[in-house]
Amino acid sequence: MKKICSNLFAVLCLMMGTMMMFSCSKSEDTPNEKGNPEAQVKVKEETKSAIISVKNLPAKSEVLLVYADDRGQMLTKGLTDAQGNWQFDADQLVGFEQHLKVMVKENDQNKLIQTLTIPAAKQTLTQQQIENLLMKHTWSSVVYTSRMLIKHKGNLPLDMFIGVAQKQFKFENNGKFVFKVTSPLNFTDNNGSWTLSNQELTINTKIPLGPLSMTHVRINKLTDDELSLLAEISDGLFLISFKAQK
Repeated sequence: MKKICSNLFAVLCLMMGTMMMFSCSKSEDTPNEKGNPEAQVKVKEETKSAIISVKNLPAKSEVLLVYADDRGQMLTKGLTDAQGNWQFDADQLVGFEQHLKVMVKENDQNKLIQTLTIPAAKQTLTQQQIENLLMKHTWSSVVYTSRMLIKHKGNLPLDMFIGVAQKQFKFENNGKFVFKVTSPLNFTDNNGSWTLSNQELTINTKIPLGPLSMTHVRINKLTDDELSLLAEISDGLFLISFKAQK
């Protein structure tokens, strides 16, 4: 009887060992499940840029970057790759810290993953350098790289002003500012004004619909060829791009 029990115990141990080996082998063969969705930002100060990375999403998920404000607009959107990853190169903006909501579209609803911050870039030009370069050229707008970051209050069609109208800015001596629209209509205001204080512009002019004031205008980029202004208009925030007329 004792021998039978001993043999039975040995068989049970062998069966349990076999089952455990099979279980371990099966778990090793099963791929790990994805973790929670994650987003991070890596800043490259030398190029005034930032890389935003998102991972652990289903393949072909739609990812959106939206400014974290009640009137914040979408910066960009895209689809994750086959591994559920997505990446976007964003520009730092001079004097403006960007707070961006990283969202994923699920069942026609936008679900927040995380809110990221891109630090503001520092102005590297002096006041005198800014003045000299601004007055050196007439600046023609580049509408396809101009955009609205935060929607303005009121009924002025500023989205059309920023993203459709072809316009020119001319900064003249003694604070004189000349504003022109060349398309979709012709309009000129020769009586505008501009001031530069602490490396920020204030511009007052007229557009076809009436007076227009641009305040806390930061010089985001200024070279002999390009100008980029980050302007507050009617409590909205706009990035306006130009190229030099030569």
